[in-house]
Amino acid sequence: MSPMPIERSLQPPPARIVEDGATQFGTFDAPIPAVNLIDAQPFALPLPRGLRWARLKEWQAFQFGDERVFFNVALFNAKTLALAQVKAYDRRAKRKHLFERKLAPWALRAPTQVLDSRMAWTGRDGATIRFHTHMDAGRIEVELDLPGSRDCPPIEGAVTAWTADAEPQVVSIPFAPSTGAPTRGMVSHKGCFGLSGAIELDGERFEFTRERAFLLMDDHKGYYPYVMRWDWVTGGGVDERGRKIGFNLTRNASLDPARYNENCVWVDGKLHLLPPIELQRMAERSPEVWTVRDAEGKVAVDFEIELDGYVRVNALIAESRYRGPFGSVRGTLELSDGEQIRVDGMFGMAEDFHLRC
Repeated sequence: MSPMPIERSLQPPPARIVEDGATQFGTFDAPIPAVNLIDAQPFALPLPRGLRWARLKEWQAFQFGDERVFFNVALFNAKTLALAQVKAYDRRAKRKHLFERKLAPWALRAPTQVLDSRMAWTGRDGATIRFHTHMDAGRIEVELDLPGSRDCPPIEGAVTAWTADAEPQVVSIPFAPSTGAPTRGMVSHKGCFGLSGAIELDGERFEFTRERAFLLMDDHKGYYPYVMRWDWVTGGGVDERGRKIGFNLTRNASLDPARYNENCVWVDGKLHLLPPIELQRMAERSPEVWTVRDAEGKVAVDFEIELDGYVRVNALIAESRYRGPFGSVRGTLELSDGEQIRVDGMFGMAEDFHLRC
């Protein structure tokens, strides 16, 4: 990659992400009161609201844990494919548990703001996943009550992320326009927060404390292309100085990655923006390593796979070629003040995401 300076800057959020049919793009420093992406007209021909809803991908996902255990909890609605999913990874035993239910798209209703909203799913057997995103009150609550099955032991408990002292990154990113000025894109609210609470997994109780545990959030909506594609590495932990670190590194379909991307690192809740990245998979190594670099030398992170994960779906209306490994990271990230922080040994998860729907 040729050198490309960071062109992003934090802006105050608009009251509504869509005004008079036009989507506002940028990187914002606080929640958007109304993420009304459904009001955009992102296609070459105007579509009625129902058809726009059918093309709008929406989800909430939370990754949380500490040096021992990691959970990825998601309610994901791509309309042709909807999922309630919990992945739990025991780092010491290198063992993963997966709870997953395929759902009808009307089974999930995504909120349009994170100031005080809920998203939840309950199955016929009582299996429950609940999110209460209450950033007006400085917290996010995640509740799990999942019965055991052949594929996954029982999972039960609740955690609270404390958001008041942490800076979010809220991005609105344009994709290639269907016609004229870009109106198609995605909106994501991300953050890294201290965590407390407890989850019981397979008869063992995991207690989380704000000093050692973290939660990463992704509240997400987007008019993605027919083939959704991205590379992603995220993770976190506590560095040698006792600071809580979280990072997000993504290469997606952004029309202008220098101005519009979602790469960042948090240090004890303080946000530092990062430039666009490239990701390469070193499949010839054992264990396999994914390298993440940028043109300026600010991002030099290696993700080493500990446990791989695959989802293969080939149906008439949807095809998924998804790879989502867990592992550890090493390397450095440069903060906005020039400090280089080390992420050696911190937990990471990654995605090679391909979904046609």
